[in-house]
Amino acid sequence: MKESNRTTLIVMAVIALVMGIFIVFVAPGLFDTTMDTLILQKSKQATNLTAGHLSRFYIGSIYSGIEMLVGLALIVISAALYTGKKWAWSVAMLLLSIPAMANGYIGLGWLENLKKFPPVYITFFLSLLAFWVMIFLKKNDGKTKTAMFFVFTLLGMLGAQGVMLFPHALRVILKSPADALLKPANAVLRRTGPIMFLVFIFAALAIWKLAQRKESGWYMALLTGLMMVLGAFPAHYARPLVASLVPKGSLAPSIFTSTYWMAGAQGVILVVLLLIPFFKDRLFDKAE
Repeated sequence: MKESNRTTLIVMAVIALVMGIFIVFVAPGLFDTTMDTLILQKSKQATNLTAGHLSRFYIGSIYSGIEMLVGLALIVISAALYTGKKWAWSVAMLLLSIPAMANGYIGLGWLENLKKFPPVYITFFLSLLAFWVMIFLKKNDGKTKTAMFFVFTLLGMLGAQGVMLFPHALRVILKSPADALLKPANAVLRRTGPIMFLVFIFAALAIWKLAQRKESGWYMALLTGLMMVLGAFPAHYARPLVASLVPKGSLAPSIFTSTYWMAGAQGVILVVLLLIPFFKDRLFDKAE
């Protein structure tokens, strides 16, 4: 094995090991501080828990367990990366994508309500950085790395939007189940919410399969984009227009300040990229 290849494998293994240790032993404290501080402050020390607090609490608690599993898995596969196991890099990309996608939602409440940098965003940025570095460490030509960087990043962005918008739909429905049955503006979220959850799942699976150079990954990525289009645009046009992407009162509501419209636009961009030969031809091996 060439010395450069050996060095690359060592670096990949170290990244997986360090990130795994961080996620298992440091990230839980950042997660708890972010989640607990926000809920306690907004619920008057847990004396006035609403549907919003409870949906965030339940979903966050489930995710915290998933994140621990991600950290343990990164530690375990670091040895496989070091020895050059073919499957290890694709699994590492899948694992690193999960905290990069999910922690955007976990910390969003701090940005919106407390106007502070969320502690959990340390996990988010480290995972994202590790994810990007692993793309460029993998032995591929420059054009393939470019195609993978843009498509993988866009998949991560859609997955992050899915993680954010699924709890939003759940919160609105739990707040008033009657309105979710009777009012079109709320009823649309009964379908949009599950679609957003599936966007997250398919984005992660697409990253995993594309990292394996599988054509099925291209189809999963295409479905991810189409599902976001199908879920986001109806919600944007059925619900009252709100400038949800910017601080309250800073800009007038428009398609450019609407979370749902911009999420749908990202879905369109992903679909277009996947259909462009420059990207499609470099994302998977033709002779599968």
